[in-house]
Amino acid sequence: MSNEKAITIKQIAKKTGYSKATVSRVLRNQPGHSEKTKRKIQKAAEELGFTLHPIMSAVMSSVRFKKSSTFSPVIAEVHCQPWSNQRGWNMDVLKNKIHEQAKVLGYSVEEFNWFEPGMNPARLLQILRARGIKGVILEHFMQGDMELEVDLSDFAVVSIGGALRKPKLHRVEVNQYSSVLKAVQILRRRGYRRFGLAIPALFEKLSDFKREAALHIANREAPAEDHVPIYFMDEQRSFDGFKEWMDTHAPDCVLGVGRSVTRELESLGYRYPEDVGFAHLGWHSSYKGLAGINPHWGEIGIAAVNLVADQLNRNETGIPQH
Repeated sequence: MSNEKAITIKQIAKKTGYSKATVSRVLRNQPGHSEKTKRKIQKAAEELGFTLHPIMSAVMSSVRFKKSSTFSPVIAEVHCQPWSNQRGWNMDVLKNKIHEQAKVLGYSVEEFNWFEPGMNPARLLQILRARGIKGVILEHFMQGDMELEVDLSDFAVVSIGGALRKPKLHRVEVNQYSSVLKAVQILRRRGYRRFGLAIPALFEKLSDFKREAALHIANREAPAEDHVPIYFMDEQRSFDGFKEWMDTHAPDCVLGVGRSVTRELESLGYRYPEDVGFAHLGWHSSYKGLAGINPHWGEIGIAAVNLVADQLNRNETGIPQH
């Protein structure tokens, strides 16, 4: 098989006038060649009926990477939340699973912080290049619409969450839409009818308003008098107007994220589930005693590592076309 491949590459090189090394690099989608060169080689390969075995290509790429002095079998996990933010349980689960899955695939993980004092995007990428790190996971920006004016051409990058609008990278997200639909479906079987969603406005924007869309779809099956408008918290997550919202719309079940919602309900004299139901849309094992939907942030971490490793095996770097 290897001899047949060598002959084919030699034929393509002869037909195009490029060296065998250049032909091989283009066919393995490695960077550093002009579009004109790539088109000419790819066209000649197609005309000659050349096909590159995908599994053998990935294996050989991995071998070449690990022998290369410019490649390190390390994935950079870049924490993209504000420097002062305290990491929550779900983010720790995410981090742990990233480390575990990387180890399974033969990689180690180094952690960096996008907003560390004294750090800036250009310096961070310079550090990664100096260390030969090509695989990068951008872990969940929390600033809203993020646009990065940086050169990612030599990195295999995956973004977690929906805040990063530009560039358009491969990304992994929690399925917030499905979580709300599933929660409402289960709660209706428990007898609840009027669902009030209390969520920080920023969270909803980061998810492309998926929870709001899901609640709209869920309410199509309910009479209009059972529809409750969403209560949005501001950036400080204050609860201004929450009491009026509860008094006016009287939801029999509140869907929310974080302990702050249950504490506010308690401060207003509500008992749950006696007076009002409550379901946590970001539930994890530390929320014992509360009902909710587990978003499985650990699985998000596993999927992100797999996506980065897959790109590295294919020598695929930079911003994807699609």
